[in-house]
Amino acid sequence: MKYENLILLDILHTEEISTLGEKVFLVDEVFALLQCAYAQVEGGLHFKDPDELLCKTSVWKVIYHDSDIVGVVIYKSKRGLKMVALALAELEKSLKRYTQMMLAYLFKMTFTHTWMEVSEAAERFIVKNGGSRYFVPNVLASKLTEKKILELCDDGYHYKRSINGIVKTKVIVGHPRFSEKEIF
Repeated sequence: MKYENLILLDILHTEEISTLGEKVFLVDEVFALLQCAYAQVEGGLHFKDPDELLCKTSVWKVIYHDSDIVGVVIYKSKRGLKMVALALAELEKSLKRYTQMMLAYLFKMTFTHTWMEVSEAAERFIVKNGGSRYFVPNVLASKLTEKKILELCDDGYHYKRSINGIVKTKVIVGHPRFSEKEIF
C-alpha cells in the first residue's frame, strides 16, 4: 500500500451502509449533504426527500473524518450496483484533498463491479482518476438506463438524454451486469 494511502486511512475511514436501520440513523445528515452538493447542478438531486433516498437506494459508502460524515456515494441495485449520487462536504483545503483521494480510491476499488452514469464535474473527476478506461459504449446506454436517448455522440461513449427537463451529455463508466439472455 502506498504511503499516501496509509495517511488517508489514518485520517479518514469508510463504512458501507446497506441495512434500513443503519440508513435511517444517517439519512437526515446524508440527505442534507446531497442537497448541498446538488444545489448548483443543472437537473438537481434525483431524490425529493429523505424517505425516497431510503426507499430507492441499496448501498451507501460513507466517508468519515472522526465521527463527521465528509463524503458519501449512493448506489441502487440496477444491473448490479449503479452509483446514483455522490457528495463531499465543504471542507478546509487539506481535508478536502484527502476526502477527494478517498473518493478516488473507492471508485478505483469498485469500477470493476459497479457502474455509473456521469457528466460535468463528476465525469472530470472520474477521468482524472483513471475511469476513462472503464467507459461503456454508448450503444448500450438505452438498455442500461432504460431511458430515451436523444443522441449518440461520435466518440462512441457519450450520449445525450433529458434529465428533469435538461438535456445533458452523459457517459457510462464501470461494469454493469447483463443477464445471459441479454448477451446472447
